[in-house]
Amino acid sequence: MDRKISKVLARLEKQERAELRKGDSISNLQKIHTITSKIGRFYNVLLKATKAKTVLEIGTSAGYSTIWFAEALQKIPKSKIITIENNPEKIQIAKRNFEESGIADKIETRFGDALDVLEWISHEPKKTKFDFIFIDADKERYIQYFDASLPLLKVGGLICADNITYPKKFNNLMRAYLKHVRSNRKVISVTVPIDNGEEITIKLEP
Repeated sequence: MDRKISKVLARLEKQERAELRKGDSISNLQKIHTITSKIGRFYNVLLKATKAKTVLEIGTSAGYSTIWFAEALQKIPKSKIITIENNPEKIQIAKRNFEESGIADKIETRFGDALDVLEWISHEPKKTKFDFIFIDADKERYIQYFDASLPLLKVGGLICADNITYPKKFNNLMRAYLKHVRSNRKVISVTVPIDNGEEITIKLEP
């Protein structure tokens, strides 16, 4: 891995550990909310194995997961990531992290409510079909994000969602998400029990 990328990832991992130790003394809006390094590596390998070229991320935060995705796409020509965030302060933090990592040219950051941005993307003249879509935003709207994302996904593409099994406070919401996703006949879905728990969903038909 490029030294610039590994340096930024290590710094963000250190910050995340410090925030976990401080607990509720830091507001939710201030926290960087990263996926774990194991999950980052898992998706990095998955993207490389599937040779993904187009990635859509719902929930940028500080850009930790985005950097893992960008590293996987780094050597693929004309590959790109669109990442969505509704907190302007976090967008600025993420953009600095992208620049420092040396992968900013792969990433387009969209500001706004994710459902609005997904609607805009669906009506753009040059409609992008994505190979990989990652959901890691407000858990209350996971089902809405899934429904808005599925038409944007290529057949054979993946929608992946974080926090399926942890933290436990989201378990009821995640059960509802799993029931909704697995009732859709156009997809097959499985939970991967790594750290927070990841739901991996493949689109089988248009």
